[in-house]
Amino acid sequence: MNDIPGLLRFKEGYFDRIWGGSKLREVLGLDTPPGKVVGEAWLVSDHAHHESVVSEGRLEGKSLRELLGQAPRAILGSRARLTIHGRFPLLLKLLDSAQPLSVQVHPDDDDAKRLGEPDVGKTEMWHVFHAEPGSELICGLHSGVKKETFAQAVEDGSIENLMMRFEVAAGTSAFVAAGMVHAIGSGILLAEIQQNSDLTYRIYDWGRLQPDGTPRELHIGKALEVIHFGSVHGGPVRPLSYSAQGASCSVLAACRYFAAELVYLTDTFERDTRGESFHILLAKSGELAVADNAGELPLRPGQAVLVSGHAHRFTLTGRGECLDYYVPDLERDIITPLRDAGHLPDAIVRLGGDPATSDLRV
Repeated sequence: MNDIPGLLRFKEGYFDRIWGGSKLREVLGLDTPPGKVVGEAWLVSDHAHHESVVSEGRLEGKSLRELLGQAPRAILGSRARLTIHGRFPLLLKLLDSAQPLSVQVHPDDDDAKRLGEPDVGKTEMWHVFHAEPGSELICGLHSGVKKETFAQAVEDGSIENLMMRFEVAAGTSAFVAAGMVHAIGSGILLAEIQQNSDLTYRIYDWGRLQPDGTPRELHIGKALEVIHFGSVHGGPVRPLSYSAQGASCSVLAACRYFAAELVYLTDTFERDTRGESFHILLAKSGELAVADNAGELPLRPGQAVLVSGHAHRFTLTGRGECLDYYVPDLERDIITPLRDAGHLPDAIVRLGGDPATSDLRV
């Protein structure tokens, strides 16, 4: 455990995407590969498609995979757990959609296992950093859409009439549970925290063709097996805030897999993690720094730091905004502070998505 620093920063992994753009470089100043249409930057990842590598310090060049093999509890903390495949439980990305992403769905854990997939399911949460006027997110289907109706709409090309849309701006968040049909519209730069999975079943791709003139592969059969027909999406997240010394914290989403909070920092903010979970910090605005008892790292917008579980506490300083992702004790970390701040139970439950299935039901 003494060999694992409390603070770890990783090299970004960049991915070409047919729908990608240039805002990762233009808005956030990230060093994306020149001449590439970059759609995704994977900031913290322990996945077969990209294993994050430490970018600085005495462990520079070591992968998150190697560190987990050396000291898993030191990285994870006492409550967070590896996936059933022995991987880090979460994956943090930045997405830049110059064009809309495909309409798609991700399986939940049970469906991924039933279908023999190599990954776990994928519940995710988006937080918009930048959006052009009129940009939209698609989340869910209109009430009453059944499997047979949806399958027919996919076949005859009328699927766009069945999807729920809402306009977004910088600061909009959306919780997307596994099994929910969704898409990210054009003109959006956002952060995505998710289960550590790369399972995507593509349903509809707007008639788009690849450079070789062929359409991208669709996965209609699998999609129809995993969509949670009847599940309701509540639209943009309604964040709930509570006060902390030196900061105001807004809970954006919470479920069994992760909590997402936006910390508005005005001074010095110390968080006691009790050594129970790692925290992934992603700077959104301002000039910030994160420190533990062994060192300090600067944080500029678009940069992420993993605070190891064994650090027990960390301190944020500066003025700005920072996203904080971790594996919560839902009752103690989310429900109790929000209830004490005067928020109603129904509002708290909605932070976990559809009230009928939210992990925040008590």
